[in-house]
Amino acid sequence: MQKNIIKMESEIEIRRVRIDDIITIVEIEKNSYPDPWSEKMFERELQLEFSNFFVAIEDREIAGYICLWTVSDEGHLTNITVKEKFRRKGLGSRLMKYIIDISYAMKIKKMFLEVRASNFPALSLYGKFGFKKIDVRKKYYSNSDDAVVMAKIL
Repeated sequence: MQKNIIKMESEIEIRRVRIDDIITIVEIEKNSYPDPWSEKMFERELQLEFSNFFVAIEDREIAGYICLWTVSDEGHLTNITVKEKFRRKGLGSRLMKYIIDISYAMKIKKMFLEVRASNFPALSLYGKFGFKKIDVRKKYYSNSDDAVVMAKIL
């Protein structure tokens, strides 16, 4: 007789970033990008009134983070990153859904973001959530990579 095995989705907590999270966030950032944000840049996010900065906790560790700036009725997604060992498990989608839900609650009408033109997984994720390409910024990143500018009407 074969046993039925049910794989439970792990529990994920999403909460605001705290100062003691920054060291871990910087490590994830360094392992994810050729031109990572610095510790000071992340610390600054905690001081900005218009910054909405969250971490996802899975298995008692920071698995990813997302940051949205809000000005008037517009949002700008400045950073979303998932730690390598948690990738391809839907965490990026959960973070996006969370930030979009918050945007609706804050009466945000339009969201913007820039993404490296070569970052196909991110482009796919944003497309899945209704973001559309509106422009390309040539040589936007420090290594001269282009950025695709995307927008979503809420």
